[in-house]
Amino acid sequence: MSKPVSKAIYKIAEKNNSMRVVIFTEYLKIDGDIVLPEKRCDECHEDILALENAIVCRLKDYCECDDDNCDCNDYVCFRYDWLNVNIDEIVAFSILQ
Repeated sequence: MSKPVSKAIYKIAEKNNSMRVVIFTEYLKIDGDIVLPEKRCDECHEDILALENAIVCRLKDYCECDDDNCDCNDYVCFRYDWLNVNIDEIVAFSILQ
């Protein structure tokens, strides 16, 4: 994804009054709270999305699916107080309520 993705994430989060986000990369699922200094993005870096209280799960380990059943394994995820995500690696995202 390109640099404007970070700005899109900030704008959508602000519009929805929620800083909670889920991000997917090719290999990871990341949940966290977007860090916005003083609720403004004047100092935000376009190439990095800063998250607090992040939970990182490897997709390969996280879900085990067959045709009719899918089980997700929250216990294989890692927690971080602070995490910076390279926006070039983001495949998809959603703002959570």
